[in-house]
Amino acid sequence: MKATTTPASRFGWQGTTLNYVIKADGATELRLPKEGIDGVQARITNLRHVGNGVEAQLAVDVKEGVFV
Repeated sequence: MKATTTPASRFGWQGTTLNYVIKADGATELRLPKEGIDGVQARITNLRHVGNGVEAQLAVDVKEGVFV
């Protein structure tokens, strides 16, 4: 499986929401880790099957100023 994220990285300010598009060739689903990620709250806002994989929109709420 090959996953591509656009944009690749962005600096997040506390209180902002960053939006990403994830394309995962060869995948049938995407899941976020249960333990979470330090300083951010991530959620998949849309998921659709495309070609031979999936494409998802990911919203990342920045709780602390971190590089994500």
